Order: sequence, then C-alpha cells, then structure tokens
Amino acid sequence: MQPLHFKVPRLKDETIRVECWELDNFFEPIHYHEEFQITLIQEGDGSLFVAESIVDFKKDDVYLFGKNLPHVFRNNEYFLQNGINKRAKAISVFFNQDVLKSSLSDIPESYNLQKLLDYSVYGIKVSESRKTLICEKLKELTKKNAFEKYLGLLDILECVSSDTKLNFISSLGVPIKSVQENLPKINLVFDYVRNNYTEKITLEQIAEMVNMSPTAFCRYFKYKSQKTFSRFLIEVRIANACRLMLQNDFNTAESCYNSGYNNLSNFHKHFKSITGMTPLEFKSKILNKEIKHLEKMV
Repeated sequence: MQPLHFKVPRLKDETIRVECWELDNFFEPIHYHEEFQITLIQEGDGSLFVAESIVDFKKDDVYLFGKNLPHVFRNNEYFLQNGINKRAKAISVFFNQDVLKSSLSDIPESYNLQKLLDYSVYGIKVSESRKTLICEKLKELTKKNAFEKYLGLLDILECVSSDTKLNFISSLGVPIKSVQENLPKINLVFDYVRNNYTEKITLEQIAEMVNMSPTAFCRYFKYKSQKTFSRFLIEVRIANACRLMLQNDFNTAESCYNSGYNNLSNFHKHFKSITGMTPLEFKSKILNKEIKHLEKMV
C-alpha cells in the first residue's frame, strides 16, 4: 500500500505555514508531502509511524520530518475511545527546503543547519536536552508575523542542528537511532550499506574499506554507534523488508529475498528480534489496520 500524497494548504506568497491543531485525534492515514514539517505534541499520545519504523509519542515531544517522508501520528485506542475527555493538540510548521537553501547556500555558518535538513529524510526526534527550549520557541512562533516566522524557524533549526546527537526514527538509510555528526568513517559505512544491503556484505570487506583491521573496526563501530556491525546490517535489511510489506504489499518471501537474505529461516529470526513480531503478525497488525481505516474513508 502506498502512503497518501497530502497537499499542505498555502496562503498566497506564503513560504512558512504554522498550523495549530486541536482535534479528537490526529490525521490518521499514513501520508507524505513536499514540505518539511516540525511538530510539537501539546496533548495526546500513541504510536508514530515513520517510513518502516514505529515509535511511541507523548506530550511535549518534538519531531522533524523531511520532504516526502511517509508518517502518521496514531492515537492509542483508549485515547480514541475517550475523545470527550482527551484531545489531540499540536503545533506544526511546514516549510519548503528550496526557500531556505536559496538564502543559505552561500553562508558557511549554515553548514550544520543544511546537514540537518539532509538528515531529516529519516525523521528526527528532538533530544530531551533541547526539547524544552524548542517547545517554547515553537509556541512563540504562532504569535509572530510572516518575516518573524522565517527568522524564528531559522532559530529553531539552528538550535536542533547544534545538538551533538541526532535521534533518528527510521532505520532505513541511517540505520541507527542516535548518530554523532561529523564522523567520516561511520558515514562512509552508512552510505555503503544503504546502497548495497541487498548484496553480500562481510565484516572484512567493510573493515578494509575504512583501512582498519576487522577487530579494530568492530571496537570502533561499537563505540560510535552502541551496537555491533552485524546488528546494524540486520536492522537495515529488516527495515527495508518492513517498508516493502508496508508500502509495496510484498509477501514474506519477496521481502526476504529483496532485502539481502537468501534464507527464510534467518529472515524470520532476525525480523522477530528487530520488530518483536513475525512478518505475518506485522502485516496483520500494521498494514491491515491501515487498509481498514482507508476503507472507511471511501
């Protein structure tokens, strides 16, 4: 199943749109749009779907979604059943990357901000150390005029980009949950695995690529990413399998063989270790629920 393409309403000559939501529940179908999005959850909790990944969201969480990144905030069942007493409340800021890049491309000091926009294609959760400050800045943004909103957005993005760690939501593409910036060897490994995870990849091959012995590389990678390289590779492949089942309606075998596996038994074992469920359970609990919701809308 393909996510819905959502068009963000715009006013004439508007480059940044700030929306304040207060509803019984959040916009339900998984969707994507051309604009980047920053969202502050003011009330509500549940599950956030970003590409193939699912994480919990709660009050005061702040997220950044990149261009055309499939996502949806889905309220908990108890929340939906008690809508009279609970509300879904959020502030969302939508903006076009071209607007920022055209004004920042010649400013060396904006390097980290531009890298943040590049990384946002994986979905980013603002860290606890920055959350309180960003929450206040987003609330202030709702009271500003058009030009002040532009300056306020730059301030918010700069604050997030200056964090020493970026908390990624999706495992597809950048397959770790927390990555320090400016790590050339790690980034080289990420890029290689992202582009070649369907092929055979060995530890020796990767270690040679970064001019390290296998033992030294294992220690280095574990220190930088808090996980082993084998775990990292498994996460990339299983993330892709989830995406194929969720967005392309592939069956288990198709997802397995298109994600770098040649053995269904290993695929099932790794899938359950990463997602906590079997491939069939994943499809029935995630994909089928989305289908049922969309059928009600037709």
